[in-house]
Amino acid sequence: MIHIEDEFFLKKKFNFEKLKEFGFSFENNTYVYTEYFLDSNFKAIIEISDVLKGKVIDNNSDEEYIPLRIESFDGEYVCKVREAYKSILKRIADTCCTNVFFAFEQANRITNQIYETYGIKPDFPWNDDNGVFRHLDTRKWFSLIMYVSIDALLKNGDGHMLNIINVKIDTSKRDELCEIKGIYPAFHMNHKMWVSIALDETISDDKIMKLIQCSFDLTK
Repeated sequence: MIHIEDEFFLKKKFNFEKLKEFGFSFENNTYVYTEYFLDSNFKAIIEISDVLKGKVIDNNSDEEYIPLRIESFDGEYVCKVREAYKSILKRIADTCCTNVFFAFEQANRITNQIYETYGIKPDFPWNDDNGVFRHLDTRKWFSLIMYVSIDALLKNGDGHMLNIINVKIDTSKRDELCEIKGIYPAFHMNHKMWVSIALDETISDDKIMKLIQCSFDLTK
């Protein structure tokens, strides 16, 4: 299934006052926006709480228009509906959001703290959602924030995505660290020398920054 919304909101931060100005209502701790389109044959419903959810209702059947999210459905009419829905999402993103580096709030807080501590911002060598933090002098990595599925860490078939940060560790503490919930053998790096930390609020910012400091020192 296509996650169309990620194309527009993956690395965005919402301005909630602007959401209200745009036309969102606030109901049950959720911002909700509804817009009819294509001669009112369809209705877009956008809900923003801890996550953003969007759906398109076919008003003729009063059911969700599933072909919208099936990539192999590329006929002229489906594409017309898809592009119209994307246009709504783009207007919301352009009007109500500011750009951030990463998808998860904790990833952006940690990024800001790295900059405040070391004066270093991430670079994106692969033009994707993976940001590298390098020493200013040697350009060696000391941290890497990635956007991966939970399955990549746990091999449990869970396709939900999250930001993780890879840091280098004292190898004598590896087993101890990997017993902590939210810390895993490093994804895509040496398991003996690096760990991956989930940036989903499982581990406190202070603890993560201490591990980043360790990684910074070990990679000098």
